[in-house]
Amino acid sequence: MLSSIVEKQPFRPQKISNKKWVLFDGDCGLCHWAVRFIAPKDRNKNFCFVPLNSPFGIQLLIERGLYLEEKTNVGFPLDSVILIDPDKAYYIKSEAVIQILKLLPHWYLIGLLIQCIPSKISDFCYDYTAKNRTKWFGRKQSCNLNDFPENTCFKTDD
Repeated sequence: MLSSIVEKQPFRPQKISNKKWVLFDGDCGLCHWAVRFIAPKDRNKNFCFVPLNSPFGIQLLIERGLYLEEKTNVGFPLDSVILIDPDKAYYIKSEAVIQILKLLPHWYLIGLLIQCIPSKISDFCYDYTAKNRTKWFGRKQSCNLNDFPENTCFKTDD
C-alpha cells in the first residue's frame, strides 16, 4: 500500500523552513499522546508534526534514504519516531526523543540525563516500548486537531 503512494508522488526535494520535522506513527496511541505532550510545550514553535505513513512523511524518509518498502517486513524506521533537523541531521529512536526533549523549555535537563544512558540501553528500552505500544496504548484512527494549541504545525501531504 505504501509503495503505491510513493509511485504516484513525484520525487522532489522539499525546501523546508527552519522547523524540525517530528515524524510519528499516525495510528499509535502512544505516538498521539507524545504529540499532545510536545505541542503545547513547544513555545518556540520548533516542530512540525508529520505522520510517517503520509505522502509527505514518506517523501522525507525517501530523501534521507530511510524509507523501507512495506514488503520487507522490517520495522525500522516505520516503528520509530524520527526527528529531522533540515540541512543538519536526523535522529531515530531514543536519540530523537532526547533531541526533542532538549528543545522543550523545562525539559532540557531531562534530555541531558537520558543522553547519559548508553545508547544500547536507551534504544533497548525504546524498542521494547515500541514493540508493545499498541498493546499498552491502543490505536488511533485519527488525530483531533482541537486537542492542540491553535498554531501547532501539522503536515500530512505535499
